[in-house]
Amino acid sequence: MTTIELQVPNMAWGACGETITTAIIDLDSKASVKADPKTKQVIVTTQASESSVKEALIGSGYPAA
Repeated sequence: MTTIELQVPNMAWGACGETITTAIIDLDSKASVKADPKTKQVIVTTQASESSVKEALIGSGYPAA
């Protein structure tokens, strides 16, 4: 498992964090996701690669910076 920290500039509400969390859990069901709309930071502990996580975020409409 690796920890990935990403900035997601267009994450504004709690619902955005839920969408992001769902996208990452769909990628890796054992992932741990902390999405904070106030800081616009997403911290993911996962077995998936960083590029896969970023692709999942793009697919959910929330590309990482």
